[in-house]
Amino acid sequence: DDSGNDIIVLAKQMCMIMMEMTDFTRGKGPLKNTSDVISAARKIAEAGSRMDKLGRTIADHCPDSACKQDLLAYLQRIALYCHQLNICSKVKAEVQNLGGELVVSGVDSAMSLIQAAKNLMNAVVQTVKASYVASTKYQKSQGMASLNLPAVSWKMKAPEKKPLVKREKQDETQTKIKRASQKKHVNPVQALSEFKAMDSI
Repeated sequence: DDSGNDIIVLAKQMCMIMMEMTDFTRGKGPLKNTSDVISAARKIAEAGSRMDKLGRTIADHCPDSACKQDLLAYLQRIALYCHQLNICSKVKAEVQNLGGELVVSGVDSAMSLIQAAKNLMNAVVQTVKASYVASTKYQKSQGMASLNLPAVSWKMKAPEKKPLVKREKQDETQTKIKRASQKKHVNPVQALSEFKAMDSI
């Protein structure tokens, strides 16, 4: 239930829009042409602007200056990418309206919007994490719970149950060579699924 946390609700809505935009490049999903991608870019930019306002409210009430500065830095990125998306979508819409030879193929035309939306989503994931730290790290000691914040309360989602030791087959133990761990890329949906909102206080 995400009803207790507007930031998580917004971030997940933005993830869904982002997934629809990337599905367009594969010829799948509900977006059928470039004008659909343009309107999706405007929606994700609008949601980003709302997240910027919510994040600034949290930053204003954060007693720790380091956490506050981190959060404000991520919020600046969100504002930048929202502005970039708005400008790109406006330009793409004007090119679409001119018609004729200027209209490039759908996927090529949408790629700059999709890349800007990906940049925005990376900033959103960092903002969600920084918002969590800013609003929970000092909550008990500083009495932040008594502040009248907009429906933002946090509860970590329980991890999936996995066995502590992986059982191996008898013949695999002799021949298995372990590779060095590589840096794992985590997509925004997976990163945001760590958070589960609870009812507001």
